[in-house]
Amino acid sequence: MNSIKRYIKLYIDFTIINFKSIMNYKLDFLFGIISMFIKNAVNFFILLFIFNIIKTLKGWNFNQILFLYGFSTITYAIWHCFFINTISLPYYLKTGKFDSFLLKPVNPLFLIMTDSFDEDGWGELIFGIIIVVIAIYRLKIFNLYLLFLPVLFISGALVYAGLSLITASFSFISISQQGFTKLVMNLNNFSKYPLTIYPYFIKLLFTIIIPVGFCAFYPSLFFITGLKSKLFFVFISPFVSILFFIISIKIWKFFMQFYKSSGS
Repeated sequence: MNSIKRYIKLYIDFTIINFKSIMNYKLDFLFGIISMFIKNAVNFFILLFIFNIIKTLKGWNFNQILFLYGFSTITYAIWHCFFINTISLPYYLKTGKFDSFLLKPVNPLFLIMTDSFDEDGWGELIFGIIIVVIAIYRLKIFNLYLLFLPVLFISGALVYAGLSLITASFSFISISQQGFTKLVMNLNNFSKYPLTIYPYFIKLLFTIIIPVGFCAFYPSLFFITGLKSKLFFVFISPFVSILFFIISIKIWKFFMQFYKSSGS
């Protein structure tokens, strides 16, 4: 219990330090947010273009896709803001900075995650929140289950965190795997659309092996369809995400056994 309290305090302290560091360059921080917001807006126009041609996508109307798109953007943005540093593992290994993490009385994975934050993700997060709020209004989703959305957003981010952790773990045996660590960024595009539009094999893959479906699709089904039968996914999604994240940590620890210092 004392260990958990210690890490919570350390996380708060590191968060404050990182934000102070970012705010030293307020203009860069602002431009980063704006540029990421614009980037997401441009990508969103592709969705608008698609629905300007078709009325539904495999039975999904524009408002439903809108909610799913915003949901996926938020979960990915949370990962982008707070967990993306794991893909920097090849850099830490090549420069020898990972060695300095091992010398400190704190879990090295924790030190990597808190070493710095990517401020660009905040523009993405703001965009996602706006899209979800608009979708909620258009779908007329007004119930107490909306209070559970923050939990679902965080649990979805844990899936991305787990994926980035697993891919980064391969860097312990080959630090040339930097491109592989960016797999999460590519998989995010799949989660913005319903799994039902993909072949059965892809749907199975993104449900059981690489649970991208739990980043947005499954946890948002109840809100999108309004069917009580889908409420099950609201409650199971956090457990699936936590389990996957725990497994990813186990994989990280396994591969870390093969680490050999590369020097600085």
